[in-house]
Amino acid sequence: MQKGNALKILNILHKAMLTGQILFAAVCVYLVYTKKLIPPAQELDKILQVAALILTVTGVYAGFAVFKKKLMHIREVQTDSAKKFSIYRAASLMQWALLEGPFIFCIISFFLTGNYAFVALALVIIFIFVMTAPSKIKIITQLQISESELDEL
Repeated sequence: MQKGNALKILNILHKAMLTGQILFAAVCVYLVYTKKLIPPAQELDKILQVAALILTVTGVYAGFAVFKKKLMHIREVQTDSAKKFSIYRAASLMQWALLEGPFIFCIISFFLTGNYAFVALALVIIFIFVMTAPSKIKIITQLQISESELDEL
């Protein structure tokens, strides 16, 4: 990996995960909306609604909790900025995965039931996912490193 590409690579990973989620949702919504597929498990609607809410709240909370715990760990250790960024990257990927899981569950639940409430919940998750996108200012602030140190990664 060339110097100065760490932030760019992290942004690409975030955008790739976001794009995958949106494409998956778009295909499922298209299939149900155009009636190319009749939702096969409409009787599971109420059970899946409760499960989706619990999974979403748990995933969002766990994602932010794990990320915050890793940030605290980064601030406590006395190490170089490359090691800090490595921990930050792992924490970000963990947070994104914990958001992506409930999103996929919501879209599959929509696919099975045809209930657009699942799509609405998935949109909330996508909004949160977008808000967790890495940026130069955010990383500098969270890692407490200088801009030149970040540029060298």
